[in-house]
Amino acid sequence: MPPRATIPRAVQLPGSKITWKPPKPHLASYHPPAPSSPSSSTASSSSSYFIPPVSPQLPARRKPTFNPGGFGLQSSPKPAPSPRSFKGKEKALSAREAELDAIRKKDDEIRRDEERLEGRESGKDGKEEAEACYVPPPATLHFHSTKSLPLLYSPRPLPPFQIAYETWGQLNEDKSNAILLHTGLSASSHVSSNGNEVSSATSSKPGWWEDFVGPEKSIDTNKFFVICTNVLGGCFGSTGPSSHYPPAGQENLDTRWATRFPMLSIHDMTRAQFDLLDHLGIQKLYASIGSSMGGMQSISMAYIAPERVGRVVSISAAGRSGLNGVGMRYAQRSVLMADPNWNRGFYYDGVPPHNGMKLARQIATITYRSGPEWEQRFGRQMLSEQEAALDSNGNPDVPRLSPDFLIETYLDHQGERFCLTYDANSMIYLSKAMDLFDMSSTALTSLAKKFNSAYPDTSPFPYPTDPVEISVSTSRSTIESASSTVKSEAERELIEKEIKKKLKKFIPTSKSPHLSELSQGLKRLQNIPALVLGVQSDVLFPVEQQRELADALKLTGNSNVTYYELGGVWGHDTFLLDVQNVGGAIRGFLH
Repeated sequence: MPPRATIPRAVQLPGSKITWKPPKPHLASYHPPAPSSPSSSTASSSSSYFIPPVSPQLPARRKPTFNPGGFGLQSSPKPAPSPRSFKGKEKALSAREAELDAIRKKDDEIRRDEERLEGRESGKDGKEEAEACYVPPPATLHFHSTKSLPLLYSPRPLPPFQIAYETWGQLNEDKSNAILLHTGLSASSHVSSNGNEVSSATSSKPGWWEDFVGPEKSIDTNKFFVICTNVLGGCFGSTGPSSHYPPAGQENLDTRWATRFPMLSIHDMTRAQFDLLDHLGIQKLYASIGSSMGGMQSISMAYIAPERVGRVVSISAAGRSGLNGVGMRYAQRSVLMADPNWNRGFYYDGVPPHNGMKLARQIATITYRSGPEWEQRFGRQMLSEQEAALDSNGNPDVPRLSPDFLIETYLDHQGERFCLTYDANSMIYLSKAMDLFDMSSTALTSLAKKFNSAYPDTSPFPYPTDPVEISVSTSRSTIESASSTVKSEAERELIEKEIKKKLKKFIPTSKSPHLSELSQGLKRLQNIPALVLGVQSDVLFPVEQQRELADALKLTGNSNVTYYELGGVWGHDTFLLDVQNVGGAIRGFLH
């Protein structure tokens, strides 16, 4: 251990003036000290001092608890071998290179097969659709908010932000044909090709929902004006952990928020989307549609401003995050944070945590797809048993510890591709926001109390018992006038009695013990038509969670709830692949 640095004598002497020096931009404490006693002459400068939102608490630094010299490992690396020692190994190296080439070719075949299944075949150059996460795609549209955004988990708001988005179709005169599409965790705003006012480089590329959105498709852009955003906290153009850190100034754009970025909730993302809708002059959506994390956003949007949402579609999502999904996402974040290159989130000026991201994506892919599909696609085929690996007698090669089963090469390819195209911190923040999502009445009441006490002068976060006239789009000055038009207590009791009569014959299909509490939390959605889709082979959001959501909406007295339970072998990713059933259900619901 190096000797501890001693304090300079000048610092120890009384009367010595200690001046503050800004630390390196990658350190978490990149905040200059606040002025202690601002005078009248410095009032203008102190008023512009940046006070950041509260950043999330990071886990403690991990220390090794084992001796690196044990278990046959050496405490110091061996010296590099001399060049002569490689002369006898040239044949072995060439054989190894041939094996690697065979693996790469198989990976390319799997990639092309997957892209063909998902309807997004790439060109002959083999380039992927997604851009590098550290340089957001410049071809999308950007909404720059001039206001700060109040946050549910921080008493201080997020400073002015930006949202990347794309649009398709034409907005009609009364602006009543707008549909907002909400993305999953890792998707960009490029949902389909031929978007409005985007560059040809982006417009010509197929989107992640190419077969669902377009002229005469399930979401018909000849009839609807379709909007898709990159969520707040993402890395494809919207403000997130990889965005420029405001105190660094315009002269140091390489300084990023990193894990100084505040904790986000699904409701924060939808509040930012409402700011975009205000910018576009859209007062009410024809429909709010989302899958996976997007399904959560769709429910959130209808809750916080029910008067601005005409229809709700939630696909492979839930009204409250199940513990199975919470555990899976925690495992992904754990392996990612264990990568030394993650550096507690401050890796933007160094090597990104590619190994951690690759492993996290492999865990996620296991939850996105299903075993039956993998049995059909891969079976128990191994690279060591392929024809190229057979010896002269036709016997297979020895099984390898490296990716050998075709399912292993598939997971390896998925992880390798994802770690090069997505930001690690965005994955951590958005997956945590999914874990925190809970539309039960107890959770929503707690959030409303916390938010409304922290931001008494902004639009309120509604309580589950609030009438629909009170929403995040309602200013404080109009709440009193809106409350005067709210039905009396006697009228509300009469309506509730009528609803109870209608529901006496209703038998829930869900056996969830939280059904009643979730229904109370979703009461503000009782007049909004809803479509809920579940998939029987989904292991990330089990079909029981969609049954729970649909039954909870029906128990609110909503008589316009449609629930479909789909089969198929694709698991959670069914919403990306099953155009006939998922697309057909959406088309029928919208028309």
